[in-house]
Amino acid sequence: MYQVIARKFRPQRFEDVVGQEHVTRVLCNAIELDRLPHAFIFSGPRGVGKTSVARILAKAINCEKGLSRNPCNMCPICEDITASRAVDVFEIDAATHTQVEKIRDLIDNSRYTPTIARYKTFIIDEVHMLSRSAFNALLKTLEEPPPHVIFILATTELAKVPVTVLSRCQRYDFRRIPMDDIVRRLRLVANQEQIQITDDALVTIALQADGSMRDAQGILEHISATGKGSIGVDAVEDALGLVGRSTMRDLVSAIIKKDAPSTLDVVDRVYRYGQDLNQLYRSLLEQFRNMMVLKAGYMNVTLPEEEMTFLKDLMTDISLEEIHRYLSVLIRSEEDMKYSSITRITLETILLRIISAPRVVDLQNLIHTISTRTGPLPSGHVQQISSVDIYKRPPSSLPLSWDGFLLYLRDHDQPLYAIISSATVEQDNGNTVVLTCPSQFLADQLKKTLPELTKRAKAFLQKDIVLNVEIKEADTFENKKPKPSEIRSQALRSPLVKEIITEFNGVVKNVKPKE
Repeated sequence: MYQVIARKFRPQRFEDVVGQEHVTRVLCNAIELDRLPHAFIFSGPRGVGKTSVARILAKAINCEKGLSRNPCNMCPICEDITASRAVDVFEIDAATHTQVEKIRDLIDNSRYTPTIARYKTFIIDEVHMLSRSAFNALLKTLEEPPPHVIFILATTELAKVPVTVLSRCQRYDFRRIPMDDIVRRLRLVANQEQIQITDDALVTIALQADGSMRDAQGILEHISATGKGSIGVDAVEDALGLVGRSTMRDLVSAIIKKDAPSTLDVVDRVYRYGQDLNQLYRSLLEQFRNMMVLKAGYMNVTLPEEEMTFLKDLMTDISLEEIHRYLSVLIRSEEDMKYSSITRITLETILLRIISAPRVVDLQNLIHTISTRTGPLPSGHVQQISSVDIYKRPPSSLPLSWDGFLLYLRDHDQPLYAIISSATVEQDNGNTVVLTCPSQFLADQLKKTLPELTKRAKAFLQKDIVLNVEIKEADTFENKKPKPSEIRSQALRSPLVKEIITEFNGVVKNVKPKE
């Protein structure tokens, strides 16, 4: 029966484990010194060797030849553990055994001595999936298990494991496997499986695996079934639905050169070929990230030599600040791409936003250029702008009337608007406006701002205007009850009321005086 590559080439000894030397070295020393704890917890990303190391550890402590960092893999116990049929080694998937009843059965089973092996070994995978009750039931046995029991817990989400469980286990953190190690391992597998594949194709597979050896081996097996002959980068990109390297180069070059038609043409080509635009977006993020770190002087970037040369040539005429700005726009817009129902339009909008922005000038280079300049700096004539011209920018939507002028002040000069809003308009015949204040203090404040107010009113209304200020004591207003028609007329003259009526297309039904 055919066996997949990930199972066929699963490590059977500690020295076969790739990229986890910091874990295997400590475990080997603990075995040689006979200082093994009764509970381990392995945490780390998927496909980095947690379960494989747990099985190797089970063989090392149960091998018929005794405790050894190198299990023989030939005795019946080692063979049974390798084949997952050992009666004293229990591999439990916590995702399907979350109930507390399953853990109670496990605890009852742990009380009995092992049948053949030296230890009863319980390997609980994805332990974070256990329920709270199951964790609580496991605590006592995990803290003081029988002398013939070893617990090995594995999880990809350590934060979900209760602290009470973590404190009872010896913790080992597995890391993502470096890309160079994945490429070397894939080359070994490809040679033994007689798969002809180029080094650049292996690098592409390792990049897509994201530090997971199991994912990388699964991709290699998938690619090997695509056809005969040597497998190149193009075959890997086609099989995985990735954006082609040439397409990616065309897109990055067009963005750097601010060539909008070429940029949109690349997006259209990818869309017509049925490729995933979100994948294109992620690839674009990775490319600009590579450019940013290379421009910053960080050369420990694993890329094909041809790709490295292309990026270095492309970066000669662009500053680090400019690349950082491109990447920042892409990162901030990632959520828009993720939740957009029209990804093509969203992507085109993001790219055009990047292209349309002006170039970022390197301030240090600019200062150096000015300081090393031999001749005098060019001088230009500074146009004098009158103070009245500054205010000749009224919004076209506002009417050229006193009410429109009040709305303009409210939006552009809140202090001046606060002063003038305390007064009421008694007379407005076009060129003369009489403002009435309820007290001498407010009239004095308004008279202080009268020159500035007149200047702004002339600029806004585009005609000569005279402003007069009068005083009416507050008691005069209080003793005189205005008629309902006057209240309605005054309310309808209010700029705020007019704006609300216009905005909501409303009608004033009734006006009540303020009590």
